[in-house]
Amino acid sequence: MQPYYFKVNKTFFKTGVTIPMERIADLTFGVEIPVSTMREVKIVWKGKEYAANIRHVQQQGRTYHALRFDSNYELLTELKKEFIQSYIAAFSQEIKVKESGKYHRTNFSGGSQEVVIIKAIAEDRIEMETFIKVETPYDGLFKRMIDKNVFGWLSSPDKADAFIQDSTGWMDISELKDHKDSIFTVYYLLDETDKKLYIGSAETLGDRVKPGRKEIPNWNKFRYDTIKPEHHSELRALEYFSIISFARLLKNTGNKRTLGINDLTLVNKDYRYYLK
Repeated sequence: MQPYYFKVNKTFFKTGVTIPMERIADLTFGVEIPVSTMREVKIVWKGKEYAANIRHVQQQGRTYHALRFDSNYELLTELKKEFIQSYIAAFSQEIKVKESGKYHRTNFSGGSQEVVIIKAIAEDRIEMETFIKVETPYDGLFKRMIDKNVFGWLSSPDKADAFIQDSTGWMDISELKDHKDSIFTVYYLLDETDKKLYIGSAETLGDRVKPGRKEIPNWNKFRYDTIKPEHHSELRALEYFSIISFARLLKNTGNKRTLGINDLTLVNKDYRYYLK
């Protein structure tokens, strides 16, 4: 299968890659994807596999294929760190154009255009690798800022009333090391064996989330929501909102009135703001 040389743009950091008609057979490994369906695939990036999908979309009278990885926060973070020049430049352009009220399409000069190679290596495997990368003197600084999610608001949905910037799926405890530097989060710890759930908040995830937490010592799965920067001051309030919401549904150790509709038990001890 022939590789596809994709010029990195704003959409790459938001949703993924639209596949040109003439390249569909190459990137689907010649296996048809019916209209309005999708195929789960793995993207191989720097030796690691990430969940993604190829969609055959029918929308507003036209059909097209798209390689989508917008729900894979970890991969998006790695791509932003790899193509820092494009990430910062694309959204800087967008901010300027939005101020003028005009439609924006990414426009890079020849010397600043970064390129990624996309190649199907199996029906359910797509390999991506860097072809052109523009180095900047500040790559190290920007990588750390991206790891800390400082720029997260750039590529988040433009919803002024949203508190949550990003949400992860459930992950195994072994993946904690890759997320310990995440900042301003409301996190959820799950003990699958004893059917327990604990909710907390952290300015830096690794400072609060550790194996063997006394409140839920045998937790083995975790997930978290990242709070938008403008709402960082509301972190604790959002934590308690989550605790209250789950307490109304699950059995809980706070002796709060609940529907008890699940076999999980919420093991938090602090239920301030709980209203009968």
